[in-house]
Amino acid sequence: MVEDDDGVRDTSVALLTDLGYRVLKAHDAQSAFAIVNSGIPIDLLFTDVVMPGPMRSTELARRAKALFPNMAVLYTSGYTENSIVHGGRLDAGVELLSKPYTRETLARKIRHVLSNARQHQIAVERLERQEQVPPFTRKVGRTESARVLVVEDEPLILMSTVDMVSELGHTAHEAGSAEDALALLETHDVDVLLTDIGLPGMSGTDLARQVRERWPSVRIAFASGDDIAKSASGTDNALHLPKPFTIDGLAEILSNSAENM
Repeated sequence: MVEDDDGVRDTSVALLTDLGYRVLKAHDAQSAFAIVNSGIPIDLLFTDVVMPGPMRSTELARRAKALFPNMAVLYTSGYTENSIVHGGRLDAGVELLSKPYTRETLARKIRHVLSNARQHQIAVERLERQEQVPPFTRKVGRTESARVLVVEDEPLILMSTVDMVSELGHTAHEAGSAEDALALLETHDVDVLLTDIGLPGMSGTDLARQVRERWPSVRIAFASGDDIAKSASGTDNALHLPKPFTIDGLAEILSNSAENM
């Protein structure tokens, strides 16, 4: 937890500790990097965007990820325009928790970011295996085949998920944002929308609402570590694929989608 405001830092550390996490704390980016550089295993770097001192939070994140590629990064800020938000839109692959936040919001966001990090690790391991052994394409019955639109802003997770969909015998389309997904839906027939919640620009829940209104026959599935998506989007009959997931979990979700098409 990297925060220069003593009161905010103490409150956040107390919330995270109460949620069951083990928390290290620092008052600026340089102090935080000293902790990271010491070799202590860290799963998540949770840092304010605006930091005092010569090192910026974005540089801290870059250097920390260079040492621990599987480390998750979550920014927090009370400003709508800063080094990671441009024109009201988050940079691709960046996770932001806006201040002020509640205990429940913090808990959901932390689960989401950690789940994404584990999904990223699964994607890396899967791609490494494929470099050694060509992927096996599973045989899927004609009635079970679906046209799946995967929406994910993390490039490696997107590539891995699309590859899983294809390996299962389905037709895969991909989009890195909700806006790109809506544009693709205008020109392609899709049976299943598989979307993350945290996307740059329009959220996955808002995307689901629009898809439900404009293309009611499209089945909706959320791939996320946050299980609140169904209720937040108002799509009660949507499916949930918890991150991190494997090809077997994805196969089950797509099978359930096919049964309801």
